[in-house]
Amino acid sequence: MSIFDAIFDDSVSTTMNVFLVIGNIINFVYNIPQVVKTYKTKSTRDFSPTFLFMRVIGNCIWLAYSIELKAFLFIVSNIVSVISSIFISYYKVLELLPATKSLDATLDEVLIDGEL
Repeated sequence: MSIFDAIFDDSVSTTMNVFLVIGNIINFVYNIPQVVKTYKTKSTRDFSPTFLFMRVIGNCIWLAYSIELKAFLFIVSNIVSVISSIFISYYKVLELLPATKSLDATLDEVLIDGEL
């Protein structure tokens, strides 16, 4: 059994397997800028909590489905989506917590006053 046999899905055509690989690359690449921006700014103000919640749940359902199918490329794609969704949601939860807001306000006051 070669690595290609382990990765590619025998139940679909070679063309579809190529599309799966391209789709995985696109899925990985399009998640990177938002994850990096969220990490750098620590801000998710423009994201709806409902959107993020539904994205995490939807991605987890797709991941479970791809595991059931034993479709390696589909599993990889869904793992990337779940991880990036959870990462962004983590920062959204931090923004929504009252303790975090008061800490941010205190830090802003300290930085504005110039006293550390």
